[in-house]
Amino acid sequence: MITAQSMLDIKSQNNADRALANRARKTALDILAQAETGGRINDLLHKTLAQSALTDQERRFTTDLVLGITRLQARLDADLAGCYHGRYGHLQRGVRRLLRLGAYQLRYMEGVPPHAALHTTVELARALHLARAGGLINAVLRQLSRRPLAMDPPAEISIEDLAAFYSHPPWLVERWLGHWGRQRTDALMAWNNRRPTIWLRPRLDEQRREQLDRVAAALATQLQPNAQLPQYLSAHPSPAPLLTGPVMEKGLFIVQDPSSGAVVRAVDPRPGEVIIDLCAGPGGKTAALAESVGPQGRVLAYEIDPERVALINDTLNRLNLDNVTLYPGDVRTQPLPKADKILVDAPCSGTGVLARRADLRWRRQPGHLAEMASLQMSLLEHAAKYLRSGGVLIYATCSLEPEENWDLVHAFQQRFPEFSVVPMPEGVPQPWINDQGALQTFPPNHRVDGVYAVRLQVL
Repeated sequence: MITAQSMLDIKSQNNADRALANRARKTALDILAQAETGGRINDLLHKTLAQSALTDQERRFTTDLVLGITRLQARLDADLAGCYHGRYGHLQRGVRRLLRLGAYQLRYMEGVPPHAALHTTVELARALHLARAGGLINAVLRQLSRRPLAMDPPAEISIEDLAAFYSHPPWLVERWLGHWGRQRTDALMAWNNRRPTIWLRPRLDEQRREQLDRVAAALATQLQPNAQLPQYLSAHPSPAPLLTGPVMEKGLFIVQDPSSGAVVRAVDPRPGEVIIDLCAGPGGKTAALAESVGPQGRVLAYEIDPERVALINDTLNRLNLDNVTLYPGDVRTQPLPKADKILVDAPCSGTGVLARRADLRWRRQPGHLAEMASLQMSLLEHAAKYLRSGGVLIYATCSLEPEENWDLVHAFQQRFPEFSVVPMPEGVPQPWINDQGALQTFPPNHRVDGVYAVRLQVL
């Protein structure tokens, strides 16, 4: 029997649940607002959640909102503009953020009922002192909710409309269409709008791997190996239980995409070697190299970005790796010791990791490619001076652009003709090696991040 008191209790619980949901939505809006002033979305998200009192469920909800809205921003804006009778671009930034928040929930979050997406967005407008916009927000979102969601773009479509549909910058869409044509470009952009798989690389020793298996079993989490690099594992139904503080602090694994693991395998680290990691942040490859060279080997890691230096230190401490020496600052101003192998994992446009770095597509501009290529060349030229006789120089990027990959390598060889491209070692998956002997992955085809790597040696 439902009593008056039980009705009050239900209403009170519903209000509490709504307050918690709005707390997550408000946090997402705060992060999105900060990102508009120039902050990196992943850094802002990590920092905000680390300092928040949100529950694990709220954190996941906030993360989905922030990254989803960032990836699909252009498509959300195009859909919303079609439902607004006026100049959508002239709306206040805060109003547009609220509209995107509501639209993303309506269109792409199956667990959020339409009425919840509408009402909570209007409530947030009031809480943010945008109450006058509440009616407009309600009207636009209601109209949007009545429109069908287009699953595929038309065959004949302008570059601008194609860019809006897949939520990518028009200049990048035009560029990729010129490189690959419509089918591959569509596939890449669709991939970039997916939630990326989080891959785990267990530690190399069997004892820690067995411990990881026991922890995963206790958390009802299944670990499934990558088809090409079985050492790398995806967690199902979700990696979240393994990524919580207590489990992470055990140092049983690092979070790393198999494509990054392939770059490490391209280095072919051997026990006892001295390896230089020229652009080491955030530290995943550094850690893998350090494990592979063992206690008799040494990794010398250089990193210019102070925030990435801190990330490297955190990773090394968590994994208890003490055979890495970390050098902050610009490596190009520092003399290097002679090394068996030098990894130049160069700063780049990052067009191979746009699914994982949600805001990077909006921060990159056409002129950045030439700037990056100049920086990459200067790093390669510096590194070439410090190889031991017979040593190997490994150049790598997470870019899909020729100017940062083969074109850059070709230009380097013209300046240093004594260097030749040498074959990849056996550990690199053969399907990921291109006709030029380089490691090169294309995300929709290989189901991993896009990377490029080549081995250069004086023969």
